[in-house]
Amino acid sequence: MRPHHGFVRGALLLAGAAVLSKGLGSVYTIVLQNIIGDHGMGLFQMAYPIYATLLAVATAGFPVAISKIVSERVAVGDVYGAKQTFRMALVLLSLGGVLAFVILFGFASTWARVAGDPAAAPAIRAIAPALLIVPVMSVLRGYFQGHQWMEPTAASQVLEQGVRVATILGLAFWLMSRGYGQATAAAGAAFGAVTGACAGLLLLFTYWRNYRPPEHTQPTRTSSVTLAKQLLYYAFPISLGALVVPLMNNIDVITVVNLLKSAGEPQHLATTEFGLLSGRAAKLMMLPTTLAAGIGIAAMPAVTEAFTLGFRELVHERIDMAIRLTVLLSLPAGIGLVLLARPVNIALFQNGAGTGAIEILALATVFASVQATLAAVLQGAGWMYLPVVNLLIASGVKLVLNLWWVPRFGIQGAAAATVASYVTATLLNVGALKRCLNMEVDWLRWLVRPGLAAAIMGSVTFGLSRQLAIWGVLDAGRIAAGLSLLFVISIAIATYIAALLVTNSMDRAELQAVPKVGPQLVSWCDRIGLLK
Repeated sequence: MRPHHGFVRGALLLAGAAVLSKGLGSVYTIVLQNIIGDHGMGLFQMAYPIYATLLAVATAGFPVAISKIVSERVAVGDVYGAKQTFRMALVLLSLGGVLAFVILFGFASTWARVAGDPAAAPAIRAIAPALLIVPVMSVLRGYFQGHQWMEPTAASQVLEQGVRVATILGLAFWLMSRGYGQATAAAGAAFGAVTGACAGLLLLFTYWRNYRPPEHTQPTRTSSVTLAKQLLYYAFPISLGALVVPLMNNIDVITVVNLLKSAGEPQHLATTEFGLLSGRAAKLMMLPTTLAAGIGIAAMPAVTEAFTLGFRELVHERIDMAIRLTVLLSLPAGIGLVLLARPVNIALFQNGAGTGAIEILALATVFASVQATLAAVLQGAGWMYLPVVNLLIASGVKLVLNLWWVPRFGIQGAAAATVASYVTATLLNVGALKRCLNMEVDWLRWLVRPGLAAAIMGSVTFGLSRQLAIWGVLDAGRIAAGLSLLFVISIAIATYIAALLVTNSMDRAELQAVPKVGPQLVSWCDRIGLLK
């Protein structure tokens, strides 16, 4: 078996890639909002949910299904079967990508009308070609993840996002400077998904060309039909689960603008409000949930490997580690965003519009992250459909509450409905974990100790932000707000790391496994006596 910290390293590597990718995403969101405005952001954001929905239908379950099957084959030494899985998945996903492209490009105008603003159609068409490229990239990532080699996925994610951001900002600025207007500039920005996917695919091909898998034992030859059925058996429920997340976003796309208009708001204002919700609040919330997605990607093949070999204690150990890592990363992010929502909004987006929605939606970060990790480990252990059913129930909660709260509270009602839906999914997945794997919730390790560390960090953050507000620093403009944020966040991170060590939320082996800086952190902590 691989060493215990190998899973931790892979999870943290993907989480680090997610931080960098989402950091770039936050940068482009800020600058793009300044280039095309909140109304342009609304048009830009209308293109992504339907794209993500079709991507989920065509490909989303397959990378995880590939990693699960490949990890099963590699666990028993059948490398030939792993390669056979790769080839079959490549055929299936390429066909799915072509079909999804035809649907998205051909019916762009129809979806734009359904979303509430026909001006979004050019952006939807511009993003459609990415559906021809991303499926191939997904197959390669799934294959590498099945070997528990997370570096190609992490590196390709960062490169993909970097090229995407450069395209988004470059085309949006050029089109606006040429006088083409917000709708065309939003379409140019949406095209960044295509160029980013091309760059990520080229890097993955480089890894593929240089990769030398371990020698296999006697190969198990499986018929193409049998292998296709196996892939679809695993991919279908995972695709449904991946489909539900953009489905939640589509609930906002379909209901928020239309409900605001029915409540008396004009078209332009309703689209602008949706831009505040999706372009500011939702973007800020997605960073910690993306960290959890990285942990889930690393957790599934690790749990599958242990489950396939019958090591039940190791299954519980890896699930415990995945959940703890998720809470350790998402809890301080959520608390920090609640406390710093206003200065973050001013520093990143010029003004404080939509701060209330950001504060509310920040509460969803922990629940969205934990439910995603729980879904990954449950599916890795063989319960493929339970997380999907739970998330569908949560989507029903989201829809009902949107219809009830948006006309009364506007976009803050939509944000509160999102929080309630993720709380529902988390509670249902925790119940499934106890029933299916007979695994009790370790409240002390999973919540109490990290919660205490996060509370210490939150107290310091609140005190610093209040003092800066008293001095008037936060009202002195974007630059002052940005500099004060850097100061407060730096202090908060240092406080949180120290609090984690003092509360024994992380041990020596876990800290040692942090990529690149782990050994240095252990050495530093030993010198000052923080590690036991």
